[in-house]
Amino acid sequence: MNERLASRHIVLLGIGHTNAHVLRMYAMRGLPDTALTCISDHHVSAYSGMLPAVLAGQVPQTAMEIDLVKLCASVGARLITQRVSGLDPTKRQIHFEDRPPMDYDLLSIGVGSTAVRNAVSVTSKSVVEIKPMQSFLERLQAVVSQLKEKVGDRSLRVAVAGSGAAGLEIAFCLPAFIKKHWPGNFSITLVTRSKNILEGSRTRTRQMALNEFQHRNVKVVTAATVDSLEEGRITFSNGETLDADVVIWSTGAAPPPILSQLGLATDANGFLLTRPTLQSVTNPHVFAVGDTGTLETQPTPKAGVYAVRQGPILWKNLQRSLAGETLKPYRPQHNFMQLLNLGDGTAIGQWKSLTFSGRWVMRLKHSIDTAFMDKFQAEPMLDEEDPMQCRGCGCKVGADLLASALPAAGNIKFDDAAEIGRTEEHKIVASTDFFTSPFVDPFLTGRVAALHAASDIVASGAEAKYALSNVVIPMGPPGPQQAVLRELLAGAKCEFDAMDAAIVGGHTIEGPRLEIGFTVIGNTLGESLLEKRNLQVGDGLYVTKPIGIGVLLAAHMRSRCSAADYRQLVDAMLERQHAYARLAIQSGIIAGTDVTGFGLAGHLLEMIDASQTGACLQLDRIPVLPGACDAIAGGIQSSLAPSNRMAAVKIQATPDIRRQPTFDLLFDPQTCGGLLLGIADEQMQSLELKIADSGFRPLVRIGTVTASNANQQPLLVK
Repeated sequence: MNERLASRHIVLLGIGHTNAHVLRMYAMRGLPDTALTCISDHHVSAYSGMLPAVLAGQVPQTAMEIDLVKLCASVGARLITQRVSGLDPTKRQIHFEDRPPMDYDLLSIGVGSTAVRNAVSVTSKSVVEIKPMQSFLERLQAVVSQLKEKVGDRSLRVAVAGSGAAGLEIAFCLPAFIKKHWPGNFSITLVTRSKNILEGSRTRTRQMALNEFQHRNVKVVTAATVDSLEEGRITFSNGETLDADVVIWSTGAAPPPILSQLGLATDANGFLLTRPTLQSVTNPHVFAVGDTGTLETQPTPKAGVYAVRQGPILWKNLQRSLAGETLKPYRPQHNFMQLLNLGDGTAIGQWKSLTFSGRWVMRLKHSIDTAFMDKFQAEPMLDEEDPMQCRGCGCKVGADLLASALPAAGNIKFDDAAEIGRTEEHKIVASTDFFTSPFVDPFLTGRVAALHAASDIVASGAEAKYALSNVVIPMGPPGPQQAVLRELLAGAKCEFDAMDAAIVGGHTIEGPRLEIGFTVIGNTLGESLLEKRNLQVGDGLYVTKPIGIGVLLAAHMRSRCSAADYRQLVDAMLERQHAYARLAIQSGIIAGTDVTGFGLAGHLLEMIDASQTGACLQLDRIPVLPGACDAIAGGIQSSLAPSNRMAAVKIQATPDIRRQPTFDLLFDPQTCGGLLLGIADEQMQSLELKIADSGFRPLVRIGTVTASNANQQPLLVK
């Protein structure tokens, strides 16, 4: 399918309740000639309304999470999880800590809020803030676990600071969590500087909540301003103290630090000041929504219910702004239903002058929250029957086609990294590689392309020194084309700089889709090279990375790779390998290759064929990326895998072994895969120490080199 770069670009900074609605509507209806980028600190967005239910164990954590990886993949939107450092509203550019500036036409900022600290002194390591909610449970569990030895047999003392709806729900739902992670007794105290809990709510609602706390032996301390949080103790401004092993901080809203770095007008508290249209009073091309913004004419409390209602208005105003039409004002609602989860299957509700409670109220809350979250479930991009060519290393031709073409072309010599010259000190080697971009983000694609193109040089035991780029840019306006090329090359430069190599030239053309590759030239570290032909009988077979990259990229293309699996996929692809190769050469190792397009089985077969040996693999020892086996079991595979699987005729394995998902992953093409090394036992001892000292991922032994046997297949898998 031909691609064309959009002429307009909307960026969502922070994917809270309001911006999430824009992402959902973009998924449903799209915007003609408009690209969408989502910038978030996390790969998932958390829905605050579901957090208490997750804390109480009523629903799993995934129930409160919007999977941004799947959702963005389903609509072709770009997701960036790198930190923003500033904004240039005049140039309409977002600045990052570690990537080039990004141009935008319209920007919507919805980064939420943090908890108010004021001048509270904090020296305790057992204070857990509610936000970011994505990591709240993990942080709370870590603190509770660390206290087990310190607290011993006595009761665990927990304090919740903050008496708004969020603080109350945390206090009500916390017992179920503590019982799951704490072996003994515990007590809970709610602390607030307000005279009453739930200020702004009806008296009956407050009293009903207080009655529930009394029934559950939860102590409530009001009109108490916290002065300091020390280990095991809260000190108040009046000098009184409260013993507390854990403090959960759930106070009012404060602006995130990034808001002060954007050059936009703020209110007295530091939140971005907006017009009724949700546009910044400083710049009409910037919108501020949810807790992030404050209406100049009609400020509202920092509550999720307002952020949810702003979503449809923001969506309309983004479209109107692109069309040059008059924007619509947002009119905050005067009343909204308040529902408090009590953690035991019941809830308290308030609507206008009514207060009510019971199990039916909790069922109502659950149905509302579930209906809201159901809107953000990503649908697969294409039907599984629809053929889809993979990208990255999965788009290369199969080994059999390549092997048949080269002799027919005049018996061309074929090397992954070819020796092209010598100096007095070293050999000069060269290699080339390119692929169709597997990601929407050009910066990430550039990083991956550089690492992948250099992998043959690295796997030979040489050091990359120079690179020449080959880039195909999709058709489109000059501005977006320039931005894509800038980000591509910046990402590649990031990785070549880490190798102490330089991009010295290249060639760029227009074409049907984004493609990038490099010709890389390098020098050997000495006279020795890592070569496929150097395996010796008895060598251990070791890998430096898990496999499963190809199938997870295929799943990502179908919006079926979860945020958790995607994060580990990208981390694995970006794990640099040149230091491993350097340490291997220094340890006297001479047998190695990289695991890339032809999969682990294909590249191992190349090694044992060149070395005239056999090999035995232990299938259960092969490291696999999370989610890869599930993707295989779900019928997903890279488009190159069937061609790679033709090598299975050279493998000896039982039917039970062949039915295992990991066996299929032996043929999975790896973009930026790891190294496959043959290492004698005496060499391994030295290499292990060097790797441990360097802090790298340990090598994993997956098999042994055996003697060749003409009467059986060269590779045994068991």
